[in-house]
Amino acid sequence: MLTVSCWAAAAGLLAIVLTGPATTASGPASPADSASPADPAKARDDLRTLLWPQPDAPARTDHRGRSLAAPDLRDRIVVVAFVGADCSIACVVRTLALDKVARALPDALRDRVVMVGIDTDPVGGRGRLRAFADGLVGTDTPLRLLRSDAAGTAALAASLRYPAQALPEPPPVVLLFDRRGQIAMTYGSDPLDGPRLLDDIAQLETFADGLDRPTGASAGPSPTL
Repeated sequence: MLTVSCWAAAAGLLAIVLTGPATTASGPASPADSASPADPAKARDDLRTLLWPQPDAPARTDHRGRSLAAPDLRDRIVVVAFVGADCSIACVVRTLALDKVARALPDALRDRVVMVGIDTDPVGGRGRLRAFADGLVGTDTPLRLLRSDAAGTAALAASLRYPAQALPEPPPVVLLFDRRGQIAMTYGSDPLDGPRLLDDIAQLETFADGLDRPTGASAGPSPTL
């Protein structure tokens, strides 16, 4: 059974706020305000909201210059963490742990899972982010580290209720999204529980229509680190 490990840091983040509550300023949400889990075609897409807050936002670019657009993540399980080229030792350890998880994924899951790190330090551009990745986890890492400009970083911090004065130090949280882009779990990342994340990924893959609609299929033995 999937369980949730919430980050409760100084920022007071107990749940991702980008999904919004089930109420509006005028009272309970109407069908137009929030999608019913029974209607997966209208389900919210938390992942798109996080990575592309504007509907017409262009594709993002990772540390190796490769494009990443919303359709690339469709029907994929996505892990999102936060990094910075000049981040603290905690961020370095977190990035190493994520790389270890990504490399431990079995072949059956490797093409089904996308591991993303969002840069929260827009100064220095892709060159510095690439040097950080290559020097820390190697040129063959499965991680895709995405650049972020100042406006994007500010919006990200606001959506996570992360104090702006703490930037550019990355938020110490890892997010897991199901195949429909809905937030499934949040994890404290210092230290990251890699074996648990691997197990949760394997279990989440069996939810073909998102977290609300398990298929009952087995993803096979859990991968190990």
